[in-house]
Amino acid sequence: MSAAVSFPTESASLISALSPPTRHKAPVDPRSYVGMYKRAATNCPGLPWTVVAAVGEVESHHGRDAARSKAGAVGPMQFLPQTWSAYATDGDGDGKADVHSAADAIATAGKLLCVNGGADRSTLATSIWNYNHSWEYVVRVLDVAAQLETAKGGD
Repeated sequence: MSAAVSFPTESASLISALSPPTRHKAPVDPRSYVGMYKRAATNCPGLPWTVVAAVGEVESHHGRDAARSKAGAVGPMQFLPQTWSAYATDGDGDGKADVHSAADAIATAGKLLCVNGGADRSTLATSIWNYNHSWEYVVRVLDVAAQLETAKGGD
């Protein structure tokens, strides 16, 4: 199943924020969204960081639109309270897990994707579906992730 999806402006901004390829890649600032997406994926070997970034794009345009959803989801990665309670992760090491903290929310998103099979390509789509029970959502996230991979080689 494939759907035509235009490339979101916010993902274009994310991509342009990444440094262009050089002989010696500059380290990614771990406090940047890209750094947090990469760290979340690193904690789940096999989970592409671009999938975590695509979830961030689709959910809140990388934290730019993190208002409470109609369903009651909150924060930059849009968690329902019961999901947050079950998977909350302290992503910035400050001793607390805050749904409104990008570092904590992104780490939690990586954990949720991982627990549901995000590290395995054969169960990645199901993992994304478990994040948001919609196959249209899965297609959108995978399309954005593929565009991020194509734009920057998945680094």
